[in-house]
Amino acid sequence: MMMKKNGMAWTIVLTLMMASMAGCLGGDADVETEQKTINIAGSSTVFPVASAWGQAYSDANSDYTVTVAGGGSGAGASKVCSTDSDSVHIGDMSRDWKTSEADAGDDGFTFNCLDSDITVTQLVVAIDGLSVVVKKGGAADQCITEMGGLSMGQLRWIFTDWTESELTDDGLNMTSITPNNDDDGVREWGDLDASCADSEVKLWGADSDSGTYEYFGEQVFCKNCFAGKDGYESEGFDSARGYQNSADDNQIVNGITGDENAIGYFGYAYYEENANTLSVAAIANNDTHGVQDAGGAVTPEASTVADGSYAPLSRYIYMNVNNDEWDLVRGFFEYGYSDAGMDHVMDVGYVALPEAMIDEMVARMG
Repeated sequence: MMMKKNGMAWTIVLTLMMASMAGCLGGDADVETEQKTINIAGSSTVFPVASAWGQAYSDANSDYTVTVAGGGSGAGASKVCSTDSDSVHIGDMSRDWKTSEADAGDDGFTFNCLDSDITVTQLVVAIDGLSVVVKKGGAADQCITEMGGLSMGQLRWIFTDWTESELTDDGLNMTSITPNNDDDGVREWGDLDASCADSEVKLWGADSDSGTYEYFGEQVFCKNCFAGKDGYESEGFDSARGYQNSADDNQIVNGITGDENAIGYFGYAYYEENANTLSVAAIANNDTHGVQDAGGAVTPEASTVADGSYAPLSRYIYMNVNNDEWDLVRGFFEYGYSDAGMDHVMDVGYVALPEAMIDEMVARMG
């Protein structure tokens, strides 16, 4: 009888112990998963890729939230290098690093921040064709269509703050650039071709914190002049003629669609998103002559951006990772460089990376 009682007692004890252990180990519903947040900020050009990847990655991983903010490439560089509360794990940039922001490592893709001890890894995430746009069906659109596009030299004449005599001294053939110039001192669409309206060209574009501003200026203007290098006369966007600029590409879209004489520029993804209201110009890669003489103007599209024939306005766009945060962000980039991630790149209007470049980027992740 005592053995039966003892046996029963042990059964109760074991049962309670097992129940207690089950409570500790618990069902999954009782265990809270640690929530993780990836913070990204920077270039408005990279924003569509970062947003698409972030949304898809968060949807597939309920324990992750990805926040994406703009601010321009300068903000992407400063925030990924920051040790303050405004720091981010990933800084988006549509240009390379400046020597005033970070020192490049020997491998060419590791950068040492100048204002902190943080190091970052630069990753190419897509290929963009910087697009020159005007209001669809407007006076500027009709002009450019009639001419067959614009040359790089004509873009310089349109946007620069240099005088026509200074452009001549720098090697531009102004008879070819503006064959119908009436010499009234006003830069008009009609100066470019007799078929165009005699209306003043209005300017829109990125602000000085934007990598798009930097890249466009370096390609269109005298590079050393735009950079303010010693010994070169400064050249930039003509604010005296009312160059309107913004870090928000949607404001640029609104400005151009509101004025048929306006011309502006931004990443190809924003043109594609607004192709029902905007037209994109074909560009001839000639710095000294007009498109009528240069010929060979190329329209930006996936094939011409990918094969480099849309030159010189094709470019890489980047995400830069704080090297202390790889445990947090590795899965995000593994998704980004997957087939699904590259599909998102194409869906938002950019060109996906070739397989060899994807392999190189994955290798940079270590």
